[in-house]
Amino acid sequence: MLSENQMENRIIPYKMLLKALSSTQELVERILPENGIPSLRIGLKYIKSVLENTIQKAREGLPIIGYHFALPAEYLSCFDCVPICIEGTSYFLATLLLGGVENYYDLIGNWGHPFHTCTSQKGTMGMTLEDLFRFDAIITPSAPCDSTCGSYGYFKYAKKFPTVIADTPFIHEKKSQIYYADEIKRSLIDIGKIINQEPDFEKLRYHVEIENQVLHKKTEIFELIKSTPSPIENMFNPVSAAATIFISGTPENLSFYDEMLNITKKRYKEKSHHGGEEHIRTIWPYMLTFFDISFCEWLDRELGLSILMDIFNYNFFEPINTKSDLNELFLGMSKKAMGFPMVKQSTDFYYPIIDDCIQMAQDYDVDCFIYTQSLACKQFGSIPTILREALKDELGIPMLIIEFDVGDARMTSIKKFKEKINLFVQTLL
Repeated sequence: MLSENQMENRIIPYKMLLKALSSTQELVERILPENGIPSLRIGLKYIKSVLENTIQKAREGLPIIGYHFALPAEYLSCFDCVPICIEGTSYFLATLLLGGVENYYDLIGNWGHPFHTCTSQKGTMGMTLEDLFRFDAIITPSAPCDSTCGSYGYFKYAKKFPTVIADTPFIHEKKSQIYYADEIKRSLIDIGKIINQEPDFEKLRYHVEIENQVLHKKTEIFELIKSTPSPIENMFNPVSAAATIFISGTPENLSFYDEMLNITKKRYKEKSHHGGEEHIRTIWPYMLTFFDISFCEWLDRELGLSILMDIFNYNFFEPINTKSDLNELFLGMSKKAMGFPMVKQSTDFYYPIIDDCIQMAQDYDVDCFIYTQSLACKQFGSIPTILREALKDELGIPMLIIEFDVGDARMTSIKKFKEKINLFVQTLL
């Protein structure tokens, strides 16, 4: 029989993550003033709590289930298990570790995986080459991109981890939502067979209902962000993305948004801006620099540039009906999952993302867009130019395009980011 230490060593990167997060939290508490970057302080507190609970579950010997970020984490609450986000592990460690996880990118690259695929998966793939993760099962949708479909084959065929795939429709219609509802339910049942557990769908209802409450608070926050100046700091974007990916469906996630809503309301009433003065309001329709989220604070403090939202934060859905039968429950889960960040934008034609951006630009009174085109996200390859033309033609709003890798600073450094944005900002002021 394995010892508790051997059990928890099945998820060594999560132990690394907890250690790095705890060190960051200690620095934040010691260095920042009491009201400095509250989203970071509050987010670290609740994410740390969930990570500690996750590691304790591993210590108890519960099965380790890896999941794709595009499968809302609360969907695995129907099992007694240890949920591990494959993409979140790579990018959160890239954020917190000095030098990020570049050595793991290089490990899987030297193994033979293409350099131009997504670092969100390559980091974890490199970790499994050194047996730092030992999954009992993996679940993933076939969305949002070719990198997902290409990379998850490695886990199934090279590492022999039992892998269940939920087939995600391309067209967003009612029949597609019904089909995907069946796929989610089937996938969870298949995972249950692998780990010898019956999925507890009544328990699932409870955690889905928590996210309904989170949605209500998040919607309030984004209504307040429409005001000038924005009452939320830029750091809220990466922290809330981490909350969505790691602690969705938990009481901690609800507490995080509850505290952030109270802070946002206070700033709204006082018309105060985190950075002192807001000069430029932006939307980033794609991703932030996960390899250096301190960049968010630099934009606030040095340029007075507000990031009102990015792709991981404009994910709103209808509350899921948790009081009706299972068909209604899974249909609601399907709609949410198909509208999840990046899934919504990648599994349909480009028209919806263009329409969404035009509408958001109007609703949030933005001055410009900044589009970060990731090397791996080839499904978005045509979007930046089309979106830039649409924003200019419809609203007269300019858009800056920066090519980069979300998790690897070696492609486009933070220094280069600052240079490009500084030059762009000069054309606006």
